[in-house]
Amino acid sequence: MKKKMFIIVLITIIVFGILIGGFIKFRKENLNDRANMLIIGLDDSFPPYGYRDENNEIVGMDVDLAKTVGEKIGMEVKFQPISWASKEQELNNENIDCIWNGFAYSPDREKTMTLSRKYLKGEMYFMLKGDSNIKSQDELVGKKIGVQSGSVQEADLEKSSFGKQVEIVPYADFLTACMDLEMGGIDAVYTSSIYGNYIIESKSKDYRTIPSYDISTASGSVIAFKLGNVELKEKIENALVQLEKEGKLEEISIKWLGDSMIKLQEE
Repeated sequence: MKKKMFIIVLITIIVFGILIGGFIKFRKENLNDRANMLIIGLDDSFPPYGYRDENNEIVGMDVDLAKTVGEKIGMEVKFQPISWASKEQELNNENIDCIWNGFAYSPDREKTMTLSRKYLKGEMYFMLKGDSNIKSQDELVGKKIGVQSGSVQEADLEKSSFGKQVEIVPYADFLTACMDLEMGGIDAVYTSSIYGNYIIESKSKDYRTIPSYDISTASGSVIAFKLGNVELKEKIENALVQLEKEGKLEEISIKWLGDSMIKLQEE
């Protein structure tokens, strides 16, 4: 009886050891895979930076940039659609390694995230329907202005004196805001010229634009990392410097914007 019990216990220990060993090996392999993977958080409905094409594939200017950087640094790139309103939480929880999606620099964002050098400059303006009679920012007082929830445009509007004179209407993404603009639900969309110009030209939309003033704190697109993650920031920046010298940044810029607009700015 004792011999039988001994054999059962021994078999249990061996099986348990095999399971533990397998788990440790599986965990090590997954950790190694994760260490070699760059997970990028993005809004997958924000052309030309990142969006889904007719085949439901994520494409875009920043998508091309990130893939090219991934090849340069030898890392597999994975694109993870996220809620823009909870992007900082996604970074802090390490669900993503960076945000790379037409992400505008602002002083407030620099306090909570580590930001790369700016690489693309665009202005902020108001986009209206082509038949709108509004001709200046002043004429938008008392009107409904659409923004993306969690965007720098929303934050800047809320803080500005002008923003206190309008009704700010947040949307999950800018495309939804544009759809509501067309339906007459709002009077204008406050957005970047890079996004607005791309939508107008590529989609042949009947929109007009008017300049904004005394609102924006944004001064160019950056890549955002978890606060303190300087190592990854520098690794990606160094790759971008090399790619700029090789002409790759200009090549991607011309493909998506029709001009050489992607340029690394001095720190």
